[in-house]
Amino acid sequence: MLSFQRDHFVNSEDLVFPYCDDISGTLRGYRIFTACGTVNGRIFRLEDHLNRLYDSAAQIYMQPPCSRVELTQILLDLVERNQRESSENQIIDIIFSGGLQGETMKQSGTGAHLYIVAQPMVTPPKEFYDNGVTLATFSHQRMLPGVKLLNYIGAVIAHQTVVPKYNAYDTLFICPQDNKSILEGSTFSVFFVLRGAEIVTPPMDGRILDSVTRRVILELLNLSKEITITEKPVTLDQFPDFEEAFLASTTRNVLPMVKLNDRVIGSGRPGPVTKKVMNILDEYVRSY
Repeated sequence: MLSFQRDHFVNSEDLVFPYCDDISGTLRGYRIFTACGTVNGRIFRLEDHLNRLYDSAAQIYMQPPCSRVELTQILLDLVERNQRESSENQIIDIIFSGGLQGETMKQSGTGAHLYIVAQPMVTPPKEFYDNGVTLATFSHQRMLPGVKLLNYIGAVIAHQTVVPKYNAYDTLFICPQDNKSILEGSTFSVFFVLRGAEIVTPPMDGRILDSVTRRVILELLNLSKEITITEKPVTLDQFPDFEEAFLASTTRNVLPMVKLNDRVIGSGRPGPVTKKVMNILDEYVRSY
């Protein structure tokens, strides 16, 4: 499978990030990205991903390596080249790296470097969807939540501590300020089904990332009008009211959550509302 390194295509396994030629990316951590997937040979919701990527660059005063038009053409070319070899879906990480002057914190004036990493899409096993998964809570809020930084230290620590403690699939971040407000997962958004079948998801209040999959779910459910979904604060105090729960991301779509730490959610099995949302999203993705 091919990827893209600065100004040319390379085999994905041969892609490298030069150290000395990108001190601000490798040493200063001045990097952002977006992870998108392909469906039927097309990049799913590409414009949403590009919006988030270029918005992230603007928020951290990073000069993009190229225009949206140029990047779009590179991406379309990359997907087409990879589709010639295999029709399987791809996960594509678009990375803007560096752009500062040498080892200083000043802008170089030349912009960031572009890297696009293409790999086969890997999704969770079927039994996770059939039986649901456990999440472990961890007190952490990501740095600059509105920016998709290449910094997952909170998730890494959680996977060394609370995730093995509860034999969990992944972690759910809880606001460190009050230790009860639910924010988001390490690489996914979260949704809870309350009594009465209302779905609630934490709002875009500056504490969580603007997830593309989250946005799609909100759009689809608001259009269908079969299920009520609301963006509002969710806390651990509401746990007795959680009938169902699920998480969502590019590589997972909708994945049921049936346990939080050592507490069972609802019946402890994927519920009817979760399955309904799962089917709605899956149908949309398949027909994209």
